[in-house]
Amino acid sequence: MNAVCKAHFQSLSYSRKLVVNRMKREPTRFGRILSFNNQVLLLPSSHTSFSKLIVPSSATTHSLHVLADEDRYDISSTEIRRVIKSHFGGYQEGFTCVTVNCPSCNTLSSTNKEASNDLGKLHINLRTGYSFCTRCFLSGPWSSLASYMKALGASKLKSEKTKICPPGITQHLSQYTPTASTAEANEMRQLWNSAQPIHSLSEETLVPFLDKLRLGDLSMDTLEKVGAKINLNLEQLILPCLTTKDAPFHSIKIITPNRNQLDTIEPDSGPELDEYYRVEEKNIPKQHPWLLGYHLAKNKDEVIVTATAADTLTALDCLAVPAVCLPSGISNLPLATMAFLESFRKITLWLGHGVQGADCARAFARKLGEKRCRLIRSSEETPSALQCRMKGKNVAQVLKTALPMTHKSVTTFSSLRKDVYAEITQSSTVAGVRWRRFPVLSDLLKGHRRGELTVFTGPTGAGKTTFLSEYSLDLCMQDVRTLWGSFEIRNVRLAKMMLQQFSGLMLESETREMFNVVADEFEKLPMYFLAFHGQQDVTSVLEAMSHAVYVHDISHIVIDNLQFMMGTSSSEHSSMDRYYRQDQIIGSFRRFATDNNVHVTLVIHPRKISFWVSTST
Repeated sequence: MNAVCKAHFQSLSYSRKLVVNRMKREPTRFGRILSFNNQVLLLPSSHTSFSKLIVPSSATTHSLHVLADEDRYDISSTEIRRVIKSHFGGYQEGFTCVTVNCPSCNTLSSTNKEASNDLGKLHINLRTGYSFCTRCFLSGPWSSLASYMKALGASKLKSEKTKICPPGITQHLSQYTPTASTAEANEMRQLWNSAQPIHSLSEETLVPFLDKLRLGDLSMDTLEKVGAKINLNLEQLILPCLTTKDAPFHSIKIITPNRNQLDTIEPDSGPELDEYYRVEEKNIPKQHPWLLGYHLAKNKDEVIVTATAADTLTALDCLAVPAVCLPSGISNLPLATMAFLESFRKITLWLGHGVQGADCARAFARKLGEKRCRLIRSSEETPSALQCRMKGKNVAQVLKTALPMTHKSVTTFSSLRKDVYAEITQSSTVAGVRWRRFPVLSDLLKGHRRGELTVFTGPTGAGKTTFLSEYSLDLCMQDVRTLWGSFEIRNVRLAKMMLQQFSGLMLESETREMFNVVADEFEKLPMYFLAFHGQQDVTSVLEAMSHAVYVHDISHIVIDNLQFMMGTSSSEHSSMDRYYRQDQIIGSFRRFATDNNVHVTLVIHPRKISFWVSTST
């Protein structure tokens, strides 16, 4: 993304120079050139039909949302973690950021005892390096934070020789200031001071006003919780964006009836379009990072994110889950706003606005971390929260229709990155548990791993069960929790064979005391047995295996053998080709091994044929 922005920035600068040079070479075509406020103005000439040309300059690139040079910093998330850890001594890993104690808030807490109880957190975005404190609003690009850490490191080296004060972070990062003009600040202050608190208005006055905003069902309690005020003369509902209950606000949202849009709506435009244009929402200042309703959602694990203040008020009134409103609706999600959303483990995006809102929700989810995001898709059945309430729908039931943004069958390299690193650096551990009694087998297979299926076959009497008994016993003695399912040999005979393999003694010639000693030690092993014998249905076997995995944390299952689950001639599968049925059963065990992350060892008897009969078809 940085490379794209840089290329776009360079192309704008190049285009500006190209146009200016061409105009200088052909003055008769373009007329006279004047420079004013770093822009190119073109005075009229007899050869041109236009009178003014503004060429993109370095000043106008900010309005085009192109990152400036100081905002672009080529650094990886790994490097950000390394640098932060080396200078701050550690960090807290988040969904999109790493978090450290804010140095500015720590300085304030040393002089203010009340502030020490609520230290701010500096969130450093892992994608861009942008930092933002959700308490003191200190912010800046990675280059500014890097310069602070560089100065901090230099001061530590000097302090070993002479006592000097460490540099202040405010010398490098600055407090976040929205793009608010003095006029906007004065307007916000004037509107707030002239408005009336909710509790000062009677119900007879309040309800008709809320009806004009399509919020007539809203309770007084909800309006008071968000700190709303009303200006009856201007027909404005004014909502402050608070970070804490008693903190001063830096922005407000204003809801008013949209008279202009109501005049342009056609009578047969439909109820859904009609409701969207009933009210108008306005931000002062226009661009800011603060979330409406954040002070009610703070310190919670779950939050609903909406695009309009009316939807947020409706969600707060109908649901137990807190809701917040994005500062710019569906247009964008500022990095500073992402810092406020970092603490929530579950985010439900309910943005409305049809397909456009769904596309924006997917984009926002990628920024916030898809694993913690859910989406309520805007449709005729599930519109925005306000529309759901006006149509008589149960808002709580609509919330239950939220779908996860990710699918268990789809993943990305970012999700696999740590596991890939473990595969590389811990190859011996990842290879699995090595057999102590079978070193050649360990050299061949490297180890016994979860999530795999091993098919073991051989003719009758070749020693399959005897080998697998010792094979599994070797692993079980290394704390690999094992489940044995023997359908041909009873568990008593199997346990007797395992006991002799475990002790290395012929127990028939030993005393009862020796048997008890060996049996006591064998009983300590995490070995379990299925109580099946003879013909069994594969579904019953899989259910028993699933129970054992859940209750006993089994990691290795031995099934001896598959032929006892093929069914009899009177079974429902009698008309099915036996080889096709065999493939089905093998597929079932393979899925079980994958879904439950266990290793399944499956014994299969080969087809019994005469030595002289050809197996080719």
